[in-house]
Amino acid sequence: MKPYRITEMAHKYVGYDMITNHTALPEYPVARVRLLYMFLNIRDSSKIRAHETSALAAFLVQLGLDTHDMIDVDSTCKEERSMRSRQLKVLAGDYFSSLFYELLAKAGQIELVSSMSTAICEVNRLKVGLYNKLKKLLPTEEYLKECTQIKMGLFQSFSHLMDKPLQNLWRLLLAELSRCEVVLGEMKASSMLPEERQGFAYLRIMETGTAEDKEAISRRKVDRREWSSLLAKYDVNEQLVHKLHQSVERVQVLVQELKEDKEQSELAAIVEPFRTALSTQRRAMQEG
Repeated sequence: MKPYRITEMAHKYVGYDMITNHTALPEYPVARVRLLYMFLNIRDSSKIRAHETSALAAFLVQLGLDTHDMIDVDSTCKEERSMRSRQLKVLAGDYFSSLFYELLAKAGQIELVSSMSTAICEVNRLKVGLYNKLKKLLPTEEYLKECTQIKMGLFQSFSHLMDKPLQNLWRLLLAELSRCEVVLGEMKASSMLPEERQGFAYLRIMETGTAEDKEAISRRKVDRREWSSLLAKYDVNEQLVHKLHQSVERVQVLVQELKEDKEQSELAAIVEPFRTALSTQRRAMQEG
């Protein structure tokens, strides 16, 4: 498979002008989808079409779930453009999430419809649980663990399709790549002021900060300049870079457990964007 074959296949479903012109979509779940497709092919490389359908279904469902996560829950009156964007996120998320029924039914993969449906329910349960936990203070490591479990949830429903000797490796790699995505997302979000008292940066400061600093951010009494100072003061970016480095290194170790050179090369390609992001962030920190 070409690196972005599934993304190309998904374009016919996600590339509508009405969506792309009026609202933003989340990052595509490329790493997890590529990992899934790779492991399905390790089991049986003769069923490429079926594996593409399975990976495409996972791509679209995950995109639907992530799109719903971007919906602004503030229902107060907003300008027309913002309301249109919100409405389109609702509709697009519903549309993406519903496509897997049709795709898998046409492919005769009825059992997978059931297991993915169960996984969707579990992912939503985990999200509600995390939301409730965030009403109180949550340790940063527990927060990352919970977010990683949510990222993994849908893809774990494919575990029964893997050969038993590979299931443990599949789960380990899925966990590390999901954690890479979570940490990278937190790195990108850390520069923005925290909303709804959540996010790694907010929790890190509430976990280790002075009483004065914790009081300021809990009451939203900081502007962007002050927030940037707090990020530096509590080494937020350094912490995230370290965590991303750990996960990338663990993936590099697990690469050696794959038997075929092409599989090792594919996994190296899957983790490369995270290595690049790590290098970029380190360079920015040095220059800053």
